[in-house]
Amino acid sequence: MKNIKKNGGKKMKLIAKILMVVMALALSVSALMADDELVMGIIPAENPDMMVKQYTPMVNWLSQKMGRKIKIITATDYTGVVEAMRAKKVDIAWFGPFSYVMANERAGAEAVAVGIDKNGVSTYKSYLVTTPETAKMLGITKIEKGESGMKAIFEKLDKFKKQISFTFTDPASTSGYAIPRYYMYLTGVKPEDAFKSVGFVGTHDAAELVVKNKIIQMASDNNINYSKMEKTGLISKESNVIIWESPELPGSPLALRSDLPQSVKDDFRKYIKEIPKDIVTGYGEITGYDLVTDADYKVIKDVKKVIDSLK
Repeated sequence: MKNIKKNGGKKMKLIAKILMVVMALALSVSALMADDELVMGIIPAENPDMMVKQYTPMVNWLSQKMGRKIKIITATDYTGVVEAMRAKKVDIAWFGPFSYVMANERAGAEAVAVGIDKNGVSTYKSYLVTTPETAKMLGITKIEKGESGMKAIFEKLDKFKKQISFTFTDPASTSGYAIPRYYMYLTGVKPEDAFKSVGFVGTHDAAELVVKNKIIQMASDNNINYSKMEKTGLISKESNVIIWESPELPGSPLALRSDLPQSVKDDFRKYIKEIPKDIVTGYGEITGYDLVTDADYKVIKDVKKVIDSLK
C-alpha cells in the first residue's frame, strides 16, 4: 500500500508538472498571437461604421501580405485615436494632418504614406460652406480664397454680427477646424465675436447636412468630402454654397507607432505601395499610396503652434 501511495503521488506530481508546462506553452502561444496582431485606428471623419466597411478589404489584403492580423477600430472623436496610440492600443492609424501632428507629439506617430489620386495628387483644401440664403444676405457671389478671402468674408459678417450660426467639425480636424481657425486668426477676428453661436458637429458629413437642412447657417468642411457628398446626391451646389477655400494642404497620412519592430515598419512601407487598385482605400478618390515623412507636415506643425496659443 505504501508503494502504491508513493507511486500515485509521483504520478500526480508528474501530471501537475505536465499541466503547468502545457499552460505555459498556451500562454506563450497566446502572447505570440497577440504580438502578431496589429490594430489600426481610423479617425471618424465620416460615418464610422461606413469607414470600417470601406477600409476592410484593403486591411485584409495588408494583413495577408504582412502575415499579421490587422483589426480596425474607430473612436467617437479624432483625439480618441490619438490617445489610443499613446496608450499603445493602436499600432497603425489613419489621421488627418492636424491630428497626425498631435499624435506625433503625444504618441510618437510616424507618417508613412498618403493617398494619391489618378494624377498623383495627394493634397486637399479646407472649405467654408453656407446656406444660399446666408450667402445672398452677405452678398457673397464667388469663392473667396486664402487670407484675403477670409478677411473679405468677415468684413461682410461685421454687418450681421451675432446673427449667423457657425460650426466647426472636430477640434482635431485639419480642414474642419485648424485651418479655418488659423485663417480667422490671421485676419484678426475671433469666431465667437462674429457669430451668434460657434460649436462642433463631429464629422464632415454632419457639417454639410446641418447646413443643407438649415439647422446651422455656416460650417467648415473640405473639397474631398464636399465632392463625395455632391456626387452621391446628399448635397448640391444650390443647397450648400462654397464661400471660401484654403490653399492646398498636405494629405491625410497613414502613420505607425514609432516603437513598433522595424520589420513591421518595413513590411508596411513595402506593401502599402503595392495595394491593388480595386481595393485601395483612403480619403477621396485615390488610386494608390505614396510614401511620406514627418517633414512633409511642417506647415501643419506651424499652424498647430498658432492654434495652441489660442487656448
